[in-house]
Amino acid sequence: MVAKTAEENCYRIESNQLDVYSAAGLEEDMTSIFQKGVTSLYLDFSNVEEVSSSVLGLLLYKKMIYRKQGVSLYLINVNPQIQKILKILNLNGYLLL
Repeated sequence: MVAKTAEENCYRIESNQLDVYSAAGLEEDMTSIFQKGVTSLYLDFSNVEEVSSSVLGLLLYKKMIYRKQGVSLYLINVNPQIQKILKILNLNGYLLL
């Protein structure tokens, strides 16, 4: 689901569609990364074209949990359509870098 990039603490989402079926795999990968002791986590959304509400909920939940542990979570390289959705939901300042 996610692959390490050359940049530190940056992981690229390999799927172009994040839905209820891929949410469990994404959560497992994020938990695995978190257990490595990172202080910040950047998810590269350059391949992602669609995001379901269940995945947005997962990202918000993980952001809240990570913040309590002193870890930052941000989405980078988000396409304009998804940015527009995040802006409508007033989440762009919360999730985007």
